[in-house]
Amino acid sequence: MERIRPILQNKTEIPVNIYKGEELLKECPSIQQAARFFKKHTGTARYNWSAINKGIWFNEPYSINGATYFFLTDSEAVKKKLEELQK
Repeated sequence: MERIRPILQNKTEIPVNIYKGEELLKECPSIQQAARFFKKHTGTARYNWSAINKGIWFNEPYSINGATYFFLTDSEAVKKKLEELQK
């Protein structure tokens, strides 16, 4: 099954879909809301910004508590971010 990427709706908020394995857990309208949800879902004391950022920008999965999570955003947003990082 292919994981679905959210579509960028505006220039200020980057949507994030959070998957636990192949299961879509949450469609978040912003990275901030994804961080809040993920913190609560995993029961951690801190927001895990690095896991979310590595996931959405570099397609790196994140494992915690025996589960693997994937963070996806719009392909165009990823392309634009990677171009900015290369400058």
